[in-house]
This record gives sequence, C-alpha cells and structure tokens, in this order.
Amino acid sequence: MTFFAFGLNHETTSVEVTERFALDADAQDAIYRTLDLGPDDELILLSTCNRTEAYLCGSLDAVRRVQGALAERAGRPWPEDDAFLLQDEAAVQHVLEVASGLRSLVLGDGQILAQMKDAYRRAVEAGTVDTALHRLMHTAFRAAKRVASETALSCGAASVSSAAVAMARDYFRDVAGDGLEGKRVVLVGAGKMGQLALNAMRSYAPSSIVVTNRSPERAREVAAEHDGVAVDWAQRHDLLAEADVVVVATGAREPVLTAERVPERGPNRPPALLIDIAMPRNVDPRIDAHAGYTVYDLDALRAWTDRVETQRSAEVPEARAVCKELVGDFVTWVFHQQALQPAIQAIRSTFEAIRTQEIER
Repeated sequence: MTFFAFGLNHETTSVEVTERFALDADAQDAIYRTLDLGPDDELILLSTCNRTEAYLCGSLDAVRRVQGALAERAGRPWPEDDAFLLQDEAAVQHVLEVASGLRSLVLGDGQILAQMKDAYRRAVEAGTVDTALHRLMHTAFRAAKRVASETALSCGAASVSSAAVAMARDYFRDVAGDGLEGKRVVLVGAGKMGQLALNAMRSYAPSSIVVTNRSPERAREVAAEHDGVAVDWAQRHDLLAEADVVVVATGAREPVLTAERVPERGPNRPPALLIDIAMPRNVDPRIDAHAGYTVYDLDALRAWTDRVETQRSAEVPEARAVCKELVGDFVTWVFHQQALQPAIQAIRSTFEAIRTQEIER
C-alpha cells in the first residue's frame, strides 16, 4: 500500500489560490459520491480556512483522479506549481503534524484536530475509508494528544480566531496607542470560529458586541451568550459605520461585505478594522482602499503569526520527535499487514471455498 498527502495550504501558496479550491461540506460529499476510486483506494478530504488537502492510500493514478475532481469542482486547472505532493513516510509524517498543530497557521492551533476528526467522520460516512486510513487517522489523533500533553507547543497558543483578536490588539496599539478596551465589536457570522473570536475579544472589555448572521435565531443565541445584541443580516453593511473591529467568518462562497455598499465614516473617526478569517474570503478586498477602513485577511494573519511564532518554536523539535516515533509505529504496522496479507488471503480463500461447497450442497 502507498500513502499520499497532497493539496494546497498556507505553507505552499497564498489565500487567493487556496480559496479557489476550498470545499464546504456539500462539495466534499459531492466529490465522494462522484469520484471513481479503485476498489482498494481510500480517501479523506480536509478543507479548512488554511488548507484543502487529500490523504489517500492507493495509486498515483488515484491521486490524479482526485486532483482532477478538485480542479473540476474549482473550475480551473490543478495548480501544480502551488500544490504539494508527499508519499509514504513523508505523507504519514505530514498527516500527524497537521493533527498536532505543527502545520497550522498559528503554531499549536488546537482547532485543527476537531476539523480533522470531522473530515474523518465524513469520509467514513461516504465509505471511502478502510483499514489503512482508519489506522492512520487514529495514529494522528494519538500524536495530537501526546504533543498536547508532553510538550508546551500549545501553551499560550491560539486558534486562528484568537490570533486574529491578538493581531487586532496590536493594530490599535500601533495606530491609536491603545488596545481593544472600549472598542465596538461586530461579528459577521455566528459559527464556531466567530464564537472563538468573541471569547477572546471579551477579555479586553469591548464597549459593545453586535452579532449578525443569516439565521437570526443563531445570531440571537450567540449575542445572548456574549452579552451582545443581534442585528438583522440585511443591516450588516450599516453596522460598519460605527464599528471599530469587525470579525467576519461565515460559510459563504463569496464576499458578504462588498465595496459598493460600505458606508462613509466620519472624517475624525479612526479606521475600522475588518478581519476576514473565512475561506473563501468573505470581505471584498477593495474595501481596504476606502477611507476609514482597513482589511486584514488570512495572508495578513500569516505575516503577523510569523512574527510571534518564535516564542513557541522551541517546542517544535520535541513535538516533531513524538510524531516521528508514531510514524515508526505506523510503518511497522504496515509492514506487518503486508507480510500477513498472503496468509490472510489464504484463510479467506479457504473459508470462501467451504462456504461455496456448503451452498452447493
């Protein structure tokens, strides 16, 4: 059996390229339904705000078919120059390091583990996982647990959402000489990432929190949990006129805040900071050119995290050593499986012959 890990992520290309190949849950399910995999091929698709990757046990031909399916879904050729392709031990090491937060935009990000578990569940439900990838994913989950408990990689580490809040704090310190205290906060999108951002934001005592979401019920629930106010989705652009910080994280496939609809801000008002942590991007990048607005997206967050990552980088060698140890365990299991395969096949053949004879009798 051959293992492959391939795709696009924040380490290989820009947000602009990655977002073109982002897959929501429906798109992943559609690929699983329509993809023509061989009987022995296994596949898991993972698409987050920073990556669209595939983990495959099978042939190189199957890799090309998956790449073709992703390209067809995106409506553009597969970007060979921006993508990565790893094989066997390198692929296994990559999967374990992704699960452990070693490959995250924010080093030590714990949110990726939940995202990988969700991707694994979806692939199992689609019937594209068998013995090899079951074993690989559970090895990855073990690696993540050990890295979290045996190293300090995640100490003080943030999710993308809370890192975005820390970046906003630094922004206001630079431009206004203060922080997030007393700022008016707007959340556009009431999903998990938005809620994580609000959790981090509340520790800085903002003066107000406003939540807007396509589902008004969900907006009211999240606003109530954070002592905020829910506002109708149709008014989301109007909220920008009075906001100081706007965090945008929806599941939309296109911008939900557009340059044509942003309101004018008073001449003496400080710029509003719009932080787009969605993939694909939910904020029209042209808004950044409007007076009174600054837009940060995941590329900006990547640049910020590069500057603060050094405080956790000392834990990387130990975390990678844990992953490498478990890669060795997994490779040993693979060799045992391959060595036992003839015997297993012989047993299967014997019982199949007995079964056939009994049916005929």
